[in-house]
Amino acid sequence: MSFIAEWQAAIDAEGYPLNLEKDASLENLNGFLPCHLRGAQTGFECCHDDAAAFMRANTGLRFGHDLKYALGFRWLGSKQNETSAAWMAGTAYARATDGIVANDQGSLIRVAAESADVVREIEHPSKAYEEARRELRRRRGLET
Repeated sequence: MSFIAEWQAAIDAEGYPLNLEKDASLENLNGFLPCHLRGAQTGFECCHDDAAAFMRANTGLRFGHDLKYALGFRWLGSKQNETSAAWMAGTAYARATDGIVANDQGSLIRVAAESADVVREIEHPSKAYEEARRELRRRRGLET
């Protein structure tokens, strides 16, 4: 079974309406990863990061085990479906590998269950979340 097929199985187990590009491979994962969210084409940047370097840079964290892989997810943030897709993919990957989701924007480290809460908030935003998102977009010059 391929890495992408296993990752897709983890996404499906979470119940997320996300389908990764079937032809992608772990070895070549270094750039835009196309996918479909609820049937609509979207995607996000996904690349290999150095797991050992990440662990060395975060010595205050207790990982419980060495991280074998570190995947970096990047998206512009201007498209809601890209944000949702990246968080869904990251959450499923973290749960399947007993890993974590690190958000360098807010310097937050989350276990998969906490990351799933972020997905729920993105998918079903509260008024406070919507206001914070609008303010972030305004600061980035994406909204007036």
